[in-house]
Amino acid sequence: MSSTGTSSPHSSISATAESLIDAARHALALHGASALSVRRLAAAGGVTPATLSYHLGTKARIVRTLIEAECRLDQARHQAWLSRLAHLRWFDPAALAASVELYLDDAATPETAGGARLTSLIWADLALRAHVDADVAAMLRPWLQARRAFWRQLLEGRIDEADAWAEVLLAYTTDEGIHTLANGNRVDYRLLRRMAIERLAQRLAPSTRDGLTQAAVFDAQVHRLDPAIGLPGPEVASTLLAPGRRREIASAACAVILEDGTEALTHRAVGERAGLPASSVAYHFRSGADLLRAGQEMVYLVAQDRAPPPGEDSAERRYAVVVRGTLSIGLAAARDPSLAAQAIDLRRLRGENLFPRLRRDGLERLEPLDAQVVALVAIGAGALAGIDDALRARRQPLVDWLTAGIKG
Repeated sequence: MSSTGTSSPHSSISATAESLIDAARHALALHGASALSVRRLAAAGGVTPATLSYHLGTKARIVRTLIEAECRLDQARHQAWLSRLAHLRWFDPAALAASVELYLDDAATPETAGGARLTSLIWADLALRAHVDADVAAMLRPWLQARRAFWRQLLEGRIDEADAWAEVLLAYTTDEGIHTLANGNRVDYRLLRRMAIERLAQRLAPSTRDGLTQAAVFDAQVHRLDPAIGLPGPEVASTLLAPGRRREIASAACAVILEDGTEALTHRAVGERAGLPASSVAYHFRSGADLLRAGQEMVYLVAQDRAPPPGEDSAERRYAVVVRGTLSIGLAAARDPSLAAQAIDLRRLRGENLFPRLRRDGLERLEPLDAQVVALVAIGAGALAGIDDALRARRQPLVDWLTAGIKG
């Protein structure tokens, strides 16, 4: 684990144990927590399950060891960022935008090129899993505190309202970070991301809508990124709205994505959730790609308030569908490039449903790009709320702070 340029966090343990932890690290980053069974890890490490258990202990202990090690690597990366910017006296909007953009690129760059991609994949996977696993949430809290401390230390004394900015950037980079992992090598995505970062750095000030952040430029770029995968916009009909088996199966697929991630999305898993045999699921959605598309379309419909969420129908549950549903698909695309179209569709339409709601709430000077920035911050905060429940209460104050300049 020394490929990031830092010393190995396992220098005090045996070479066998370090090798097994490294295998577990790659399994978690590239395949998700479902790959962390003792049997699968033993096979990946080329040892017996008994040998793995002797060196690393239970699955829970393996996860804890991984989290602690990744947190140390992440802190070393953040210390490097503090050193890079140590002589910067003030974050004006241009410096802030450039720093955020490069920070995201660094987090998505492979370790072989000096970046932190594996750590970022692990952070994203576990942050989403924390919503449904209290033990993982508890283990992640020190890591979240370390990330918050980094932003505060970076900004303190260098920007007005530094604490508010630290919380906003922590949330924004959580959402945008997953999209960068999925599509960071795509020029059109990077241009769209640059637009959002510039508006964020300007705190959505109406007087700064020029250059890349003009409404016409943004609208053209959103349409340029249309992957034409046929997902329904707010006014487009969907066959999944009609009562019947297809809707039941799509809702079950959405539930699997929420609870277990896209890596767990199989015909059998969806059938068990829907109370149907796997053959019935396959009759309606033949391939795994068909099943994923159905689950994603249901995420869209819930986000548009056109369909109820799986399980309890409440505002928080609907919000969970938007947060965990969209980010789980983005994370899947980061691991499987064939899903890039699904991921970019979720990113380019960030804020589409939020825009009219915010306008109705009195933000009359809000533009679609502004709504996209607000959505990225709100969804990022929602993702982190699985680790720290107190963030649920901070979500709306963050949005209010960010939009204070465009009210009235």
